[in-house]
Amino acid sequence: MVERLASRLGISQMRLLIGGWILAAVLLLAGLALVLGGATVAGAVVFLLGVVVSMTVAVNLLRLRAGEHVGKRPE
Repeated sequence: MVERLASRLGISQMRLLIGGWILAAVLLLAGLALVLGGATVAGAVVFLLGVVVSMTVAVNLLRLRAGEHVGKRPE
C-alpha cells in the first residue's frame, strides 16, 4: 500500500513515512492541547488517531527496512 501511494504522489516511500510521522506528531500534540484545554472527548479522539497513525507508520517503516535487507543477504 505504501508503495502504491508513494508512486502516485511521486515521492519515495521513506519521504512518505516521514511525512506520516510528522502528521502523527501534530495529531498527538493537538490532542494533548485539546485535553488540557478542556475538550476532553475531542482531544482523546484526536490523540488516539495520532497513536494509530504513529503505529501504522512504524510498522510500515519496519517492513520497508526488512525489504531492503532481504536483497542484501548472501546465499
